[in-house]
Amino acid sequence: MPILEGALAVALVVWCALGIFHLWNARGLTALGPGMAGDLPVPAALEAPASASAPRVSIIVAARNEQEMLPATLASLAGLDYPDYEVILVDDDSTDRTGAIADQWAASPESAGRRRVIHNHALPAGWRGKVHALDLAARAATGDWLLSTDADVVFHPDALRLAMAVALGDGAQLFSMMPEFEYGSFGEKAILPAFSFLLATLFPVRLVNNPRSRRAIAAGAFILMRRADFDELGGYSSLRGTLIEDLRTAQMFKQSGRHIRAAVSRGLLRTRMYASLRELWEGLRRSAFEGSGRSVPKVLAGLAGGNLLGVLPWAAAASLLAADLEARRALASDRALLLAMAACVVSVLVYLPFLVFLRVPPLYVLALPLATLCYSGIALDSMVSSRFGGGVTWKDRTYTAPDDGR
Repeated sequence: MPILEGALAVALVVWCALGIFHLWNARGLTALGPGMAGDLPVPAALEAPASASAPRVSIIVAARNEQEMLPATLASLAGLDYPDYEVILVDDDSTDRTGAIADQWAASPESAGRRRVIHNHALPAGWRGKVHALDLAARAATGDWLLSTDADVVFHPDALRLAMAVALGDGAQLFSMMPEFEYGSFGEKAILPAFSFLLATLFPVRLVNNPRSRRAIAAGAFILMRRADFDELGGYSSLRGTLIEDLRTAQMFKQSGRHIRAAVSRGLLRTRMYASLRELWEGLRRSAFEGSGRSVPKVLAGLAGGNLLGVLPWAAAASLLAADLEARRALASDRALLLAMAACVVSVLVYLPFLVFLRVPPLYVLALPLATLCYSGIALDSMVSSRFGGGVTWKDRTYTAPDDGR
């Protein structure tokens, strides 16, 4: 079985390389939480800026059919410990109680004019829904800084104060923070960590934070950016055709020579992105093909590489072990089996610390092959639907080619 042995040897070498790579990346990771400032040069980062000097921040939120999570999000935004901010929420043609919940929140006596709700019922040709909603909010904003967030993100009271201090102290023109996931179902615990591992491999934070690297990414849950820079780059109008505005925003800033910084939350932001396997599939499907640059060869190459690493060693180990036991062959003499088992062990050693960091039960390390197969299906579905089918669906809207409206 020379071909199988060769493939397993490649998988083993790549997993070893990934272990070294992620260890290198972790050493440059910035973790932010109450009482934490990571490795950023932020003198007195936990001290609230004086009211006279704190830049005004406009928090802009696009909300479509978010009635379940929205109350917790709005309550957390109202409780932020920052001296000068406003919240502008766009109810993007919701069909549930999102608009009514937002109106009730904005009308509360303690709002003091700092909360505004815009009800949108139109999607112009060439625009994606979330980007258009954020554009409406940004046009109404009065802040020197914009904080784009999602309607299902819950903030710790210190989140904005600390992030603003970090951005100013580091001289960042865009600062993004990755939220912590809340997991409900087995599918969420199996698939989302593997997807996060993929993103960490493709967009290592250490390179994102390196001005000499072109690598850039931001989390849609928290993108804090200087308004003047964003407007100079064209604002959301320049992103109107994208479904992954968080990634494209970060790329736009960095490719223009501006300083961006990314960090991870340890107690400042939390979200449950998807409440079911269907939502998870639809959410990842929405961005998978566009994230590849709409390249069929890239998707197919990614699928081949992902399954070589995440599925082949486990499948080979199980089948070879069963065959050897049935034939009563010496296991130590089966080179393919030894390579497969070695690749499995190394993959566990590399992936397990990632799960621990994400606060996922360690036994889910064994779900990596299943997660790989599921994401392979999602990526294929995204490619076929986007390139050859009727488009991808998200929040009850169907999106086809980038230059189409709906």
